[in-house]
Amino acid sequence: MRTIFTKSVMSTALVILFVMMTSSCKKAAVEMIKEPQQTPIVYSYEVTCDYCNISYTDAANQTKSVTGNMGKWTFKIDKKISFDLKLSVSSIISSYQTIQAYILKDEEAVYGNLGYNRADLSYNTITGNGTASFGSYVSTTPSGGNSSGGTTAPTSSVCGAKNKTGGYCKRVVVGGGRCWQHK
Repeated sequence: MRTIFTKSVMSTALVILFVMMTSSCKKAAVEMIKEPQQTPIVYSYEVTCDYCNISYTDAANQTKSVTGNMGKWTFKIDKKISFDLKLSVSSIISSYQTIQAYILKDEEAVYGNLGYNRADLSYNTITGNGTASFGSYVSTTPSGGNSSGGTTAPTSSVCGAKNKTGGYCKRVVVGGGRCWQHK
């Protein structure tokens, strides 16, 4: 009789031990299934120009300004946003100058290009669509010996795609857009 009681106690103990082990394993398995935390998307602006004024939308959807910029300027937005990013750059000198204006997402240019004397960019962070308007270089010298003083609009532009070294492609593209390597 004693062996039957001992076997009964042992089998009950084994059942309890099994239940405890499987329930703790399920908890560990549930904890492992949880999705890893996603890193937030970082948007930023990047402008390269000399003697220009910059106007942009910050993380609080407020318009801020930088006056008299010389060289490269960047601004990062480190929090989640759901509004249109806006960037406006204008030259403060009368002669033409190149302006490189870009909106970046996680350090990669998603919108922007190279233009002359002014740039206006707007990028919707939800849909990924944007609009841009860039000034174009208009020659003030007569072309082909024509002394009528007329000007012609350019038929080509610079590629402007960001490269691995952090600079921008300077290939001239007939008709605008990106060069053969950055399409």
